[in-house]
Amino acid sequence: MQDQEVFEWLRSKIVKARQIRPEVVRMDSSLSEDLIPDSFEMIELVCEIEKHFGFRIDYDDFSEMQSVGDVVAFIQQNTAK
Repeated sequence: MQDQEVFEWLRSKIVKARQIRPEVVRMDSSLSEDLIPDSFEMIELVCEIEKHFGFRIDYDDFSEMQSVGDVVAFIQQNTAK
């Protein structure tokens, strides 16, 4: 899966969960500050990623991800294995 495809999938999940306009979600958008300030919604997103891409995400790894681009890169790294 290409970066753009991963980004589009991730953006669709964030848009649906937060009921925001798609153009608000950019690669440089901050997850916790701009998009998903609620920790429960963040956990739901992690579960969606794990389910869709078929790998587990360690909480420490996810907590280090600051932007949407960080999550896209993490997904790319873990699906390439």
